[in-house]
Amino acid sequence: MLALGVVSALAVVDLLVADAVLVELLVAGPLLAAVNTDARRTQIVALYALVLSVPLGLASDEFGSLQHLVGVLSVAIGGGLAVALSRLRSRERSARESATRARDELDAMLGGIADAVTGQAPDGSIIYANDAALETLGFETREELESTSPAEILARFDLYTETGEPYPLDRLPGRRSLSGAGDAEDIVRFRVRATGEERWSVVKSTPVHDADGFLRMAINVIEDITAHKRAELAERFMSESSRLLASSLDPDEVLEQVANLAVPEVADWCAVDILRIDGEVERVALAHADPEMLEKGVELSRRYPPRSDQNFGAQHVIRTGRSEFVAEIPQSLIEALTEDEHHLELVNELGMRSGMTVPMTARSGTLGAMTFVTGPSGRRFDERDLELAEELARRCATAVENARLYGERAYIARTLQESLLPAELPDIPGIESAARFRPTGEGQEMGGDFYDLFSSGGRGWTVVMGDVCGKGPDAAAVTALARYTLRAAAMRERLPSRGLHVLNEALLRQRTDRRFCTVAYAYLESIDSGVRLGFASGGHPLPLLLRPDGSVEAVGAPGTLLGVVPDPTFEDRSIELAPGDALVFYTDGVIEDRGDGGLEEDSLATVLAGCAGMGADAIAACVEDAAISSRNGHPRDDIAVLVLRVADR
Repeated sequence: MLALGVVSALAVVDLLVADAVLVELLVAGPLLAAVNTDARRTQIVALYALVLSVPLGLASDEFGSLQHLVGVLSVAIGGGLAVALSRLRSRERSARESATRARDELDAMLGGIADAVTGQAPDGSIIYANDAALETLGFETREELESTSPAEILARFDLYTETGEPYPLDRLPGRRSLSGAGDAEDIVRFRVRATGEERWSVVKSTPVHDADGFLRMAINVIEDITAHKRAELAERFMSESSRLLASSLDPDEVLEQVANLAVPEVADWCAVDILRIDGEVERVALAHADPEMLEKGVELSRRYPPRSDQNFGAQHVIRTGRSEFVAEIPQSLIEALTEDEHHLELVNELGMRSGMTVPMTARSGTLGAMTFVTGPSGRRFDERDLELAEELARRCATAVENARLYGERAYIARTLQESLLPAELPDIPGIESAARFRPTGEGQEMGGDFYDLFSSGGRGWTVVMGDVCGKGPDAAAVTALARYTLRAAAMRERLPSRGLHVLNEALLRQRTDRRFCTVAYAYLESIDSGVRLGFASGGHPLPLLLRPDGSVEAVGAPGTLLGVVPDPTFEDRSIELAPGDALVFYTDGVIEDRGDGGLEEDSLATVLAGCAGMGADAIAACVEDAAISSRNGHPRDDIAVLVLRVADR
């Protein structure tokens, strides 16, 4: 052994040099052994050196002197220190070997699994990472990772809670386990600052203790749930956007709501441009989470509106119907699309990083474009974001197309409905007249209730209030047939029952769908004392007569429905109306009661009693309001009211 040889050589030198005591040099042997061998062998060398140190100095007069004793003591102390050092080095080697074995065991168990696994020392530093962890944390080698401080590792990421709020670092599962909280688990959403990539992970941490109960490390398992979370958030976002798109028939309003919904969940900016009927492109929505940034964006759009001849952006996408996707917006593209230095400066202030513009395409073609841009958040779009944006744009386009079709259909329905009603009521000497008509279905379907008031020739006037079974084009056709048949009949027949018979024959002869209707038919003419009125009903609710004293009574007798049987029964009744009397015609939409609200006939009579002394228009408004209120503002059937009041004299 080298150390023993050194000790022996030093002893020989001491014997040969008679005038010097070299006892202290013997400590070099144990120290050399401590550096190169284990504790047991170091101890042997130390004892050997100590034994040799006692007889040394015999060749000189210093043997047994104080100097010699100090030398022997030095060898003893040095040997003890050498043994202690050797033991420390042995323990260090053993710890390294144990750590190496533990790492090899961890590698054998965890190196090939898909989840990232790290080991954290009590001070938070990383002492182990499998290949998946290296990839997740963005390091090439374990040595590079282990030499990086925890603060430097965290500085590579922006951390968020599951709901997008900044993530408190003391909530990290690894830190909680190392602080004595035991097993810890949480969902962490993080964005890689260098690339803008955004991911979600379930982080589980477990503390590891040695045999004495001391904390050795925390093992962290990082399970990537990005695909699951993105699918979940996309489904939730699309569900909410679909709900918004179905909530209104005003496309501009819902598109603005969808743009606000997309910020900041999908992007930092969202803009919606619509192709109008006249061919112009109009921006109907611009959204950003920061009001100040939004104001800058609005001002930028106002001062520098997109040019129609640009080969990039919303106008180009609308023309081509193809999406534009830029994962990382280069400065050269911004410079190419800006008009001057000031424009470039304003755009650069927005800090745009990634962008995509997708067409809003429906059955009728491309109706607009949606633009999504990320900025200071640092997020970068990928192909999955593009797929989500294209699906959202497709749904928005369908909603816009449906709203336009609905508007066109409603316009046609209103136009046809107006053609089935008098444009205005005629002026009848000595009689006030007023009408109210409220269709259901927001004007989408024509037909149903109708009324008319016209001159019958000579001194007489004819009043008609009717209700056709059903709605839509077929009902509108029956309404038109009824209205114009009764107008023609009124020129020949003064008896209301005769006019109803003529209409019944026309319905049976010209209609094969057995679509019936009800009609309240009256003929009136002025007399010296007021108005004489003849009336007959074809299955329609009887009109109510309101006297000036507030008394209310029904006029006439029920009759047979029209268009059902060839021999209906109608009964003519005659009545005189004095000044101040008001006769109220109405359809069953006024007194509709399906068990969940609505006026009944008795309730309507009570309402009319409170209208005594009012003019015709006020009475009609009062009846309409009562009918609507009884259905909490949402009547289920058309409401038609016609009031004739004999003027005061």
